[in-house]
Amino acid sequence: MMRAMAGRSETLLRLWLAGSAILLAVLAVWAFAPVLVFMALLAAALGALSLAMIGLARGLKAWRSRRGGHHPPGPSDGRAGS
Repeated sequence: MMRAMAGRSETLLRLWLAGSAILLAVLAVWAFAPVLVFMALLAAALGALSLAMIGLARGLKAWRSRRGGHHPPGPSDGRAGS
């Protein structure tokens, strides 16, 4: 009889530990979710801004080369400026 009660107590303690861990994990995710969402949105916005700037720079370079205008050599041209 004592062994059955000891086994039941151990099972209840394990369930209590698992339940507490799950509850704390849920609480941590709920507490940090707004920060994580903000960080994800910030990263996406910075990526979109970078993409727009790269597109603008490439478009300007293509427009200048179509015009046939001379532009000073830059680091991305592959030409050495002297």
